[in-house]
Amino acid sequence: MAVAGAEGVYRAFLAPDGGAGGDDAWYQRYRHMNETIYMRSEIEGLVYEPRPESVVEMEYGVAGFDAERRRWDGAPAEPPRDRTRVALVGDSLAWSEMVSVSDSLAAHLEDRLGAEAYEVSNFGVSGYDTREEAIYYEHRVRPHHPAIVVVVYCLNDLFMASGPYGRFATDEERALKDEQDRMFDSVARVRRETLDGVAQTEEREATFKLVAHLAALYRRATFDDHYVDEYTIAAADPARLERMRASLSRLGAAIRADGAVPVLIVSPILESWRRYHWTSIHEAVREAGEAAGFSVHDPLDEWRDTEQFEDLRSPGDNLHYGPQGNRTLARFVAHAVHAATELP
Repeated sequence: MAVAGAEGVYRAFLAPDGGAGGDDAWYQRYRHMNETIYMRSEIEGLVYEPRPESVVEMEYGVAGFDAERRRWDGAPAEPPRDRTRVALVGDSLAWSEMVSVSDSLAAHLEDRLGAEAYEVSNFGVSGYDTREEAIYYEHRVRPHHPAIVVVVYCLNDLFMASGPYGRFATDEERALKDEQDRMFDSVARVRRETLDGVAQTEEREATFKLVAHLAALYRRATFDDHYVDEYTIAAADPARLERMRASLSRLGAAIRADGAVPVLIVSPILESWRRYHWTSIHEAVREAGEAAGFSVHDPLDEWRDTEQFEDLRSPGDNLHYGPQGNRTLARFVAHAVHAATELP
């Protein structure tokens, strides 16, 4: 009787209503951005690429690409000057998702290096992995003849991310991502990305919803003891690790063949310095980067002692940097560039 009474109280006053709810304005806004500033690519190996001279107004300011497919806010181009050219390559971390051009990594890096001596061009493309970045460098970045190429490695480069991919992929290409997502589910149905969703499904389908709710609370409380997410699953896949190594090797070889200095920055997950779950991925990327001829730099150990991860990231986001985070990362990258260019 007590259990039945508790179940009744929970259903009446505490249980979620189970409706889909939610405002999809955010999703629609970013879908519109992707449709506006990206386009289907004709380059083999790329599903999409930036659309030249495209801009869209976002809540943080103007997002877009100039005629050379560099991140742009619609401002008139500066007259050309004789400066050392630095190309910033990567995914949405290099692009600097969720912040204005003036708060982007490229802008802060140029300030740190010195705008009179260095020109930093932002060739980041949201959603790209390292293989796509290598192809993009060969076709779109190389013609600019950079002297230094800074590649920002995001730990999700081990698998297909979302973003513009879904908008421009063919049915066959979408099937590849669906296959990847099924693989994640087969390895760990309950993982960081699905923890809440699985709990909601189990509670909705349970006869005793209070019992299901309490079980979910216990699973969340003990989850860190057997932590798993899409990063750790991908990093345990030898084929994905080999793809990452081959991609970094291809990209490093292309940069060095052009006589440029290749610099690789490994960006940490901006969460839980104390219980950091992704150290082994950092080690694998560093090893692959060094083998590919990059000067590899990782801020994780330094930031553990000097920075609060909450101050670096965008609100509610453990991957992307906010304005303060981009300033901090730019300071680290500037030191890495100086160290790499002083090497014999």
